[in-house]
Amino acid sequence: MAEYQDKTEQATPRKKQKAREKGQVSRSRELISLVSMGGIILMLYIEGSTFVKKISELIIRLFSLSYGLDVIRVLQVSMMEMLFILMPFFTVAFAFSLFAGVIQGGFIIKPIKFELEKINPINGFRRIFSKEGLVELCKTMFKFIIGVLLSFLILAKVIFVAPSLISLEVNSINDIALDLITKVVIIVFLTFFVLAMLDYVFERWRFERSLRMSKEELKEEYKETEGDPLIKARIKSIQREIARKRMMQEVPKATVVITNPLHIAVALQYKRNEMMAPKVVAKGAGFIAEKIREIALKHNVPIVEDVVLARALFQLKVGSYIPAELYKAVAKIIAYIYKMKGVA
Repeated sequence: MAEYQDKTEQATPRKKQKAREKGQVSRSRELISLVSMGGIILMLYIEGSTFVKKISELIIRLFSLSYGLDVIRVLQVSMMEMLFILMPFFTVAFAFSLFAGVIQGGFIIKPIKFELEKINPINGFRRIFSKEGLVELCKTMFKFIIGVLLSFLILAKVIFVAPSLISLEVNSINDIALDLITKVVIIVFLTFFVLAMLDYVFERWRFERSLRMSKEELKEEYKETEGDPLIKARIKSIQREIARKRMMQEVPKATVVITNPLHIAVALQYKRNEMMAPKVVAKGAGFIAEKIREIALKHNVPIVEDVVLARALFQLKVGSYIPAELYKAVAKIIAYIYKMKGVA
């Protein structure tokens, strides 16, 4: 438990995605086995009578020596026929198990990499005697004990029924055998259903715990995804400086600069027959306001002091046109400037 003491934070989506890319997802083997068994039950329900009939026919052929007396040939032929009989069950079981795996963790294609550590016997022993290995061993032993108990109960029932089958016809024996097989499979399915559900919950919990992160790991991931805060602050500072220089380049083109008189400065530009309204091309407070006034004086841009209007214009974004409620106040100033310059 010591390895998880400092990992108190839940895994981030990025950590889960990286684990997924490595093929690490939460999957319960018991649930996959259970769903596979469900496929076999479905096949028994659909093709059960046919399955039992084919098995019975195979047994009859074996006892009637239809395959001859050569033991090797008899084994080969009977095994091939048994394989063909069981093939649909194997196919459905495989398809259902694949479906169960995809449902739990999605369809993942992991690049095949040769890793020397995986074939290292020392690492193999470490995995076997690790906590995870011991947990898997306990689960296997528990399933084995359950399987032995179920087998004992089933065999006891078969032994009890077997003597009464001698006097019955083949079709009746097939029906009884099918009924017995179906009941056995359902009992096993229900038993392992409980085990699979418990295992699924346990595997989910264990997987989530294995992905937990420490506070330091969260900080490192934040730096990787969002960038180092110091670097980001530096980039923003550079961006602001570039924007400020670009803004200052617009001041000489301004029609007028409205000040407050010392704390705020807003540069407006207006071109008759070209603009729908005066536009804010630069603004600033404190040191920036002082620089705007210096540039305005240097390039003979008129400076007008109007405390109320300056504050109102300062609320606007650079590059935006002034709102209608400020038309009258700004129009008076521009008209006055045009009159001073002798512009008609």
